[in-house]
Amino acid sequence: MSIEPIGFIVLLLGLLSMVNGARFAITTLCLSTLFGAAAALQLPALGGSSIQPSHLLVLFLVVAALLRPAQTQAMLASMAYPGPGFWFAAYILFSVASSFFLPRIFAGATLVYSSARDSTGMMSTVAAPLSPGSSNLSQSVYLLGDLACFVVVSALARLGYARFIAKQLIVASLVCFAFALIDMATFMIGESQLLDVIRNANYTMHTAEAINGFKRIVGPFPEASIYGAVALAYFSFTLLLWLERVQSRIAGLATILIGPTIVLCTSTTAYVAGLFVLSMLVLFCLKRVISGPATAPHATFLVITLFLIPCAITALSLMPDAWDSIAGLVNTTVSDKLQSQSGEERTAWNTLALIAFIDTATFGAGLGTVRASSFIAALLSNVGLTGTLLFAAFLYSLVRASGRHVSGDRETHAIGNAAVMASIAQITSAAISGSGTDLGLLFSTSAGLAAGCLATNTSPRRATRSLANRTPLETSTSLMRAPMFSTR
Repeated sequence: MSIEPIGFIVLLLGLLSMVNGARFAITTLCLSTLFGAAAALQLPALGGSSIQPSHLLVLFLVVAALLRPAQTQAMLASMAYPGPGFWFAAYILFSVASSFFLPRIFAGATLVYSSARDSTGMMSTVAAPLSPGSSNLSQSVYLLGDLACFVVVSALARLGYARFIAKQLIVASLVCFAFALIDMATFMIGESQLLDVIRNANYTMHTAEAINGFKRIVGPFPEASIYGAVALAYFSFTLLLWLERVQSRIAGLATILIGPTIVLCTSTTAYVAGLFVLSMLVLFCLKRVISGPATAPHATFLVITLFLIPCAITALSLMPDAWDSIAGLVNTTVSDKLQSQSGEERTAWNTLALIAFIDTATFGAGLGTVRASSFIAALLSNVGLTGTLLFAAFLYSLVRASGRHVSGDRETHAIGNAAVMASIAQITSAAISGSGTDLGLLFSTSAGLAAGCLATNTSPRRATRSLANRTPLETSTSLMRAPMFSTR
């Protein structure tokens, strides 16, 4: 194991998180999820795996929470049956167990494209017989980190940190936009290597590519599709907050800035997933306008999407040069994608992944064994029908909590709905081009925030009433514990 220079900074921030508490820890975590092409640690013994800064910070986040009894109790409560946390924990623990048993049970039963990387960070391009590999361990560690992140964020949201977490996600979206500008600027002046300090992970980097004259925005990530998926998640989150008038000024600014970069990143994933998310938001606004309560932002959004955007497209069609350029971009990234070399490779990955699902009698080959090009195919081929159903139960529980009418803090419920939308946006992006079952820490953060906000006991007023109704002994004990989390 070797520590990269950025790793020492992450270790320092982790120690400060343990000392300064939840607010500092959440701030550093939300910002660290942006460094998707960075490595804090390099693990040559595990096939050249790279540990990202965000995954290393999760360890300190968990320790900081465990040192505070109130947060520890809230962490346990966030996994209670039948809430989303219970199903998420069940899905991940089953996946981790599958990574040890299933690759050995079904060894040699089928051909797969392995998820393991060699010492240069490259994945094999040749199908090989199913067998255990280093990716079984690395993917298990990543998923356990996802669970830890989900539980801690959900616990903090239950304890009244929801508004603060939402603000940090908005700030992270602004920083993501800033990285997009820096990426484009360094590319235009021919100095892309200036960002190598945050692109030191053992991944294949696609940072200097262009399509039809458009630079593919990657920001602090290895490729445009990952940037597009992250930007879409932030866009969904900030837009819904603006629609619901929660921190509307900064959320509206973030929406206006991050939105255009989704179009400019030239990612097929971002385009297709973006259309799906935009359709969901239009339906959400139509429902509010029809059945209420609707606000001015809801009507404004409907006017923009249903009238102004079609008018703008019509106007562009009258400008031949601009229209030809945009049409060429759409044809390259969407219409002709499946006929490209990349499209053919991804189709082969998904085909072999689904064959592996059948050849293993729907049990799956085990977490981290099969590489696919769709989150759905990756679920079926790696964790089988059981793991897929567990994840479906988690998603259903999360969406059902969002649709449930909750009396109490309207702002907290709105933040929860925005976090659900951001989670759905990430799942949609992964369903189009995700290579594995790990949705990442940004997904765990948004899903954990949603679960914490939409829990039945998250209302601050209800918590205050509960404290007032306790016996004197219980109240004094709670007050002794309160400074451990309320002053951070």
